[in-house]
Amino acid sequence: MVVSKIYSPRPITRIRITQLLFLLVALAFISAAPAEDILDKRISIRVNNQPLDETLQQIGELGNFSFSYSPDMIDIKARVSINASDERVRDILNALFKNKVTFKERRKYIILQKKEEPEKTEEPEEFNLNGYIIDNRTGNKLANASIYESATLASAVSNQYGYYKIRLPASTGTIRLEVRKEEYVGKSISITSKQDTYLQINLNPDTLRPISPISQTFTSVPEDSLYHRIEIPKTQVAYSKEAISDTLPIRDSDNHVIGREYERFVKTYQKVQNSFVSAFASAKQAVHTRNITDTLYRPFQASVLPFLGTNHGLSGNIINDYSINFLAGYSLGVDKFEIGTFVNVVRGNVKGFQLAGISNIVGKNVSGFQYSNFLNLTLGNFEGFQGNNVINYTGGNFSGFQLAGVGNVVVGTLKGYQFSLGYNYANTVRSGHQIGTVNYADSSATVPFGLFSYVRRNGYRRYEFGTDEFSYFNTAFKTGMSRFYNIFTLSFNGMAPNKPLGSLGYGFGTAQPLGKGWAANADLTASVVFFKDQKIEEINAGLFRFSISIEKKLGNKFALFAGPSVSLLLSTDQDILKITDRKGLQPIWLGADPGSGQQVYHWLGFQAGIRFCN
Repeated sequence: MVVSKIYSPRPITRIRITQLLFLLVALAFISAAPAEDILDKRISIRVNNQPLDETLQQIGELGNFSFSYSPDMIDIKARVSINASDERVRDILNALFKNKVTFKERRKYIILQKKEEPEKTEEPEEFNLNGYIIDNRTGNKLANASIYESATLASAVSNQYGYYKIRLPASTGTIRLEVRKEEYVGKSISITSKQDTYLQINLNPDTLRPISPISQTFTSVPEDSLYHRIEIPKTQVAYSKEAISDTLPIRDSDNHVIGREYERFVKTYQKVQNSFVSAFASAKQAVHTRNITDTLYRPFQASVLPFLGTNHGLSGNIINDYSINFLAGYSLGVDKFEIGTFVNVVRGNVKGFQLAGISNIVGKNVSGFQYSNFLNLTLGNFEGFQGNNVINYTGGNFSGFQLAGVGNVVVGTLKGYQFSLGYNYANTVRSGHQIGTVNYADSSATVPFGLFSYVRRNGYRRYEFGTDEFSYFNTAFKTGMSRFYNIFTLSFNGMAPNKPLGSLGYGFGTAQPLGKGWAANADLTASVVFFKDQKIEEINAGLFRFSISIEKKLGNKFALFAGPSVSLLLSTDQDILKITDRKGLQPIWLGADPGSGQQVYHWLGFQAGIRFCN
């Protein structure tokens, strides 16, 4: 048997293979393992009030790296202090820059960049609420409802379909929306969301409306000889009389007639008062004044027109302390001061000072000082001073001083003074005086002074017909108060010889009651004397007469009178009086008799006649 031997090379030992594999794995781990982050290196540093750039350089040297940054973005000259022991570079840098800088690592560098603040999303300054106002009982949509916010005075009115849209500020805190509508219960809604929102609002009808105050009038019962006169109370609904209380005093005797007229007047006056002041408001403001019974207050307002001002659409519901109106203004009330270039309109009350270039118009009461150049119109009561170049009008009672160039009117009771170059009117004068060319009062406790004064109820009036030594026929009208009255005279002689044609005169007088229908009068008059065939421009004679008379009443409406007089006649011509062939009452001449070239005549005379009394 032949055995063949096959030759093979020397095998690699197991140890050398194992060593080779271990070397390969170690190289792989070494190449894959990352180097230590620079920001995570730990260093120790202590710096006190040192510039930032020097501090960064010192940190870089300790950590064996460098910083890269832009001096424009980082204040490198700022002084810093730090005390760190074995802390990471990242933490030290955060402490230095207070988290206002970002760090990026590139090889041996740390790149510093200013941290960009995240952009803030701009919140809207305002937002809208919109929706419908609905009757909660019927489901009907309500037109002309008021929606407002009292802090910002934003407001809106629902349209004919009940839809509203109101713009509100988003910067304020919780918003409380107020909703008001005539004959409906008001609602207050808290708005927390400051975003455009659809909001439906339901209102409930007001079933508990207040009942108007009642007043009592009386129904008169005809007198009967067997029974005393009685009055039966009759209750009926009445309107508020705040503005016109005590303006038409009613006597018991004619209460059944005047009472109905008074109530009718009250109702008419209230309607005029409300509609007149509202006429100066815009349509939106008028709706708000009807719906909103709440009163809002603001210390100051300025406006150009009634609907264009800081009170916005709620002007008719706001009371201001101070008010300035560049053209015209409109508000609910003024508590201290108001001035306007043209017109001031106040729906409610005014307290303090009110001045206007043209007109002040106040719907209710005034207490203080009011002046304008054309018209002061106060529909309620007034207390203080009211001055105007043309007309003052107070629809209620007046207490104080009223001064006007043309006219003063007080519909109610006057306790004070009215002075005018033209006309003064007051329903009842309790104290003070009326001083003007023409004065009128329904009743008066004081004496008016003027060229013509008329007091309807308790005044003094006499229609007089008589004769005297100067004229065959005399007539006179006396009006005013018994203590002081005006006299208008007219005399006529016809074509009687040696007598003037007639005279026209004016004067003053006073009457003193003596009791039991007797009275005494003292009158002073001045008259222009007309002669026959004399033109108006040729009139040159004047008669002055002082007379005293005794009056005796014959019933309530008639009286007889008689008494002496003293007369003085002045003329630029001589011998205008003739004493020959004179008939009737004869004068007693004082001084020389006529016919000796005189221009002045004086004599004693006598008068008598009949009077018609009021």
